[in-house]
Amino acid sequence: MPEITFSLPHISLAAIEYNPSSTGPIVLALHGWLDNANSFTPMMAHNSDIHLIALDFPGHGHSAHRGADALYNLLDYVYDIYALIKENEWGKIHLVGHSMGAIIASVFAGTFPELVGKLVLIEAMGAISSKPEETCSQLRASIVMRHKTAIKLSSNRRYESIEQAVIARMTVSDFDESIAQLLVSRSIVEDDSGFKWRSDPRLKQLSAIKMSEPQAMDLLSGITHDTLLILGDSGYKSLREQLDERMRAVKSLTLSMIRGGHHVHMEQPLKTWQLISQHIASAKS
Repeated sequence: MPEITFSLPHISLAAIEYNPSSTGPIVLALHGWLDNANSFTPMMAHNSDIHLIALDFPGHGHSAHRGADALYNLLDYVYDIYALIKENEWGKIHLVGHSMGAIIASVFAGTFPELVGKLVLIEAMGAISSKPEETCSQLRASIVMRHKTAIKLSSNRRYESIEQAVIARMTVSDFDESIAQLLVSRSIVEDDSGFKWRSDPRLKQLSAIKMSEPQAMDLLSGITHDTLLILGDSGYKSLREQLDERMRAVKSLTLSMIRGGHHVHMEQPLKTWQLISQHIASAKS
């Protein structure tokens, strides 16, 4: 599992690369919120021939944090992917995204369809939207929270051991200890005071503006690629609001339901990878 670093004009991003000598388009794998590139490690035990790059998003894993005056907005992540593809002259790639990564992948694919071959979305589809009449309250809450965060010391607490951090992660997630250990191992760092999260505390700030549902649907309608949507049968229900209508907006979509929760690709890595690899290898492009 060679670690690689991409030095983009605006930020440095870390990643794990699998099968770099393989031919064919790159598969770029995008993880979920507060996860990291290790999210795809269990599936990669079954990947013998596909060139896949599992990225750490800014503020996550081993990637750099955004600048002091920046935030972690959805559309900035979309720019990160665009810059990554253009700087490396990859041309058309395949995209695999989980949760937040699936949201970003679907927005990117709808905006830049010429840069995407096949699209795989796990446990999310399209941007999280809000009602237009919620704009004022959303903006106000976001600005107040941003200021409070800026004037206080970091709340990134320390743990006496990695095991304590694993327990903390499990209490806010729906997966078992083995998955928590894998994600925490890339999200934790030791200093003189103990173990702390590598992730940027600003990741927990509220978005200033959310898209309306018509805006989210317009982006989905731009997806012209063969798309595979994978859901866990006990995944997060909140990410499935308006899902039926959103699925109809994508011209060529296949839905697969697998036994598991929100991190179904880590719980059922073999089954999930079989679906993904078959989708990528299918005749249409």
